[in-house]
Amino acid sequence: MDAPLRTLVIASTPADAGEVTRALISAGIPVGSRRIETTDDLARVLSEADVEWDLILCAPGGGLDERDVVARVRSADREVPVVVFSRDPAGLTDAATGVLALSPDQPAEEIGVGVRRELDLADTRRAARQATAALHLRDHALASAGNGIVIGDASQHGFPIVYVNPAWERLTGWEARQILGQSCAILQGPDTDPDVVAQISEALREGRGCQVTIRNYRRDGRPFWNDLTLSPVRDDAGAITHVVGVVDDATERVEARDRLRAVRADNERLLEGLAEAETRYRELVEQIPAVTYVADFDELGTMRYVSPQIEALLGHPAAAFVEDPHLWTRVVHPGDRDRVVAETARVFREQVEFDCEFRMISADGRELYVWERDNIVRDEAGVPQFTQGVLLDITSLRTAESALRDERDRAQTYLDVAGTLIVVLDPEARVVLLNRTGHELLGYRDGDLVGRDWFETCIPAEEREEVRDAFTRLMRGELTAAVEAVENRVLTRNGTTRTIAWHNTLLQGDGGAVNATLSSGVDVTDRRRAEEQVVHLAYHDSLTDLPNRALLQEHLELALARARRNEQSVALLYLDLDDFKLVNDSFGHAAGDELLHQLATRLRRRRRASDLLARHGGDEFLLLIADIERDPSHVAVAAAEGLLSAVSEPFELRGAEFHLGASIGISIYPADASDADTLLRHADQAMYQAKSAGRAGVRHYVAADEAKPIERLSMTTRLRRAIVDDEFVLHWQPIMSPVDGSLYALEALIRWEDPQRGRIPPVEFIGVAEETGLIDRLGEWVAEAVCRQRLAWQADGLDPVVTLNVSPRELRRPDFAERLLERIARHGLDPSRMIAEITETAAMSQSVRTEPLMGELAAGGIRVAIDDFGAGYSSLSRLRELPVHILKVERQFLAEVPEREDASAVITAILDLGTALGMDVVVEGIETEEQRSFLVERGCRLAQGFLLARPVPAGELRPLLEGARAPV
Repeated sequence: MDAPLRTLVIASTPADAGEVTRALISAGIPVGSRRIETTDDLARVLSEADVEWDLILCAPGGGLDERDVVARVRSADREVPVVVFSRDPAGLTDAATGVLALSPDQPAEEIGVGVRRELDLADTRRAARQATAALHLRDHALASAGNGIVIGDASQHGFPIVYVNPAWERLTGWEARQILGQSCAILQGPDTDPDVVAQISEALREGRGCQVTIRNYRRDGRPFWNDLTLSPVRDDAGAITHVVGVVDDATERVEARDRLRAVRADNERLLEGLAEAETRYRELVEQIPAVTYVADFDELGTMRYVSPQIEALLGHPAAAFVEDPHLWTRVVHPGDRDRVVAETARVFREQVEFDCEFRMISADGRELYVWERDNIVRDEAGVPQFTQGVLLDITSLRTAESALRDERDRAQTYLDVAGTLIVVLDPEARVVLLNRTGHELLGYRDGDLVGRDWFETCIPAEEREEVRDAFTRLMRGELTAAVEAVENRVLTRNGTTRTIAWHNTLLQGDGGAVNATLSSGVDVTDRRRAEEQVVHLAYHDSLTDLPNRALLQEHLELALARARRNEQSVALLYLDLDDFKLVNDSFGHAAGDELLHQLATRLRRRRRASDLLARHGGDEFLLLIADIERDPSHVAVAAAEGLLSAVSEPFELRGAEFHLGASIGISIYPADASDADTLLRHADQAMYQAKSAGRAGVRHYVAADEAKPIERLSMTTRLRRAIVDDEFVLHWQPIMSPVDGSLYALEALIRWEDPQRGRIPPVEFIGVAEETGLIDRLGEWVAEAVCRQRLAWQADGLDPVVTLNVSPRELRRPDFAERLLERIARHGLDPSRMIAEITETAAMSQSVRTEPLMGELAAGGIRVAIDDFGAGYSSLSRLRELPVHILKVERQFLAEVPEREDASAVITAILDLGTALGMDVVVEGIETEEQRSFLVERGCRLAQGFLLARPVPAGELRPLLEGARAPV
């Protein structure tokens, strides 16, 4: 040792101190000493920081405790060696604490060896302490590092892990106790790049560091990206003992890098797509049959780009519109230019899209219709940047629309002039189209109904739901063709209804769905009314509106069927007016029709609601009483009496009041008949039985009279044949003076000489002739026969006055007087020797018709007589004004003369009346001498009756005529 050791000697005396120092020096260990005496001094000296001691000696003797000295030294400096010289050193040496106990008597060589060894141990302990401190500092630094640190042992295969810091544990999920001794290859996984692993292996083999980014996996299997830096650790000889790895979690950076790369790739693809799209866009734009453009968003709309189609459209190249901002405006048609410019300015101010149709003029002067529309391209803040637009040539469309409009107008004209109502309804039943006929029929102006609900407006409320339901089913296709033609009523604007016959057609769209109905309708209101009227007339009498015989027949059949099922009775009443012919003859058929109308009204009031009153024809009526449960005869008679009561009330016609009677026949099921025809026939026969019994009464059917209707029908047939075969003859009844029997005139009376039955009296056939109209032909025969007989008498020198009965039917012929006078003149006869007898009823009731005829007869020389005077309703003032010469008193007035004073008074009054009026009076029906005497006493000049003379053929009158050769 070159430099003396810094030695602290603890000794009680300097001698003791010298003894121990000499022992060391003797051992060859140089010392530079300082002596202290007590342990307190020891503590103070050891606290001095500026001195570091190489050796502490403890001399023997004194009052020092060696163990206390050692404890104090070690508390201050563990590494400084302590040498204790003791007389008894056994047990004091402690290598662990650096204490060496020696005896002062030991050889110097042993002392030197021992002290040197302790000095070396002290150096070793000091170095170890310093190394431990350094390692502790390193561990603290590694534990505090933010990066993961792993140390592998390079001396072993696989570089097993000998150290990992907490950051590495957190990054990998592996704890140190789990991972120490294992290879870092445990962090690799299926997606770890094998090339990176090979790069790491190569660097480790070559003993060089490397930096890589590798995909590793945590203990839970989750992947992460690792920035790994490997550094080899060498020893003093340069051999690699360890490899230190520093790891950083690069997941976010790598993922960000990957995302960036993906974005860049997307951008590159987008740019490529945009370029490709732009190419396709241009190709597309330049091929479509429309002009596209891009323009600045300004008030003028300055063009940036115009597609090449503009040249084909307007004859100007596309570049011209970009170079000249005003060219676009100039090619707008002058008639539309101001409107287009104003619209362009408006959409610029309001920042809205341009959408306009206008005309343009091409370079060769052609006029085009175009439609232009654009949209605004805005930035992220919504500020307009430019516009993109399209211009379409719609000239052909407008031409087609014009043609279509013309066609539509023509079609509308056809629809308007069509006689049918045509209406189109959409699925909601709104009116899409209604032609003019429809508007006129419904009372609306053209177009008023378009858009309105058809059913709410034009269908009566009571039918609306049903008709709307039918429309809905028709729209759904539920109605078959058989019910597509329907009729329903429509409501006009003024509230009236019309009946329309519809034919419906479904209108379908391109997809086949029904989208409307087209209906054509014919107004059948008048037709249906006419049909109803025809049906009504078919079953009702046109004069009285009562059911006719056909309807009665149907109801009668039904009533009989019910009666058979329910064991009930049915009564049929047959009513015929008595002497109704006189009404027609006297007042004319118009008055007769009026009377029948009045009578029908009365009879309706006399029947029950369940009874059916019908007009059988003429003056005949039928009453059907059905469902009679008890005493049908009583029910029928009560009903008949009610009808007779209605007839018995006076009638008024043309200011005259008169009375009528009626005869009623009754037939009852099942007592009188079992079927409808028989029941009707028996009721008819019962009615004739009532008439035969005296008229104005009710008669039940009696089987014995069944043949009379057949005889009546046979009478008509035979009567027609008799006229043709001239089976008639004239008998003449004189009109004479009741005083002396002198002849006044002869009344011509017709008689029928039937080859089978012999002579048939007038009472049996005159009525039939009047009812059937044959009376006119009989009248013609009588007039001709009278003229021929007068000629025969004149040939014999005889010329009596003759009277001719005129039927009321003949008086309806306006040429009757003219024809009669012409006939008399044709035979060369004196008309003044002829008297025309007209019934009082005909003369008075038909005065408008008969008065001119009577005047013509009188003017022609024929005298006029009023027959059956007193049976009618003569007005004395009218009688005085008529050209009447003779009154013939109705025979019924003389029937009770002279027995009844009132009857006698009537005859007397009529005679006086005739005298007052200057007319001759003929009293008919003298059958007794008392009657003749009465008349003679009353001054009657003329009379007629069986007492004076019966009607006889002309041949039997010769004696009477010869006795009265002088003209009567």
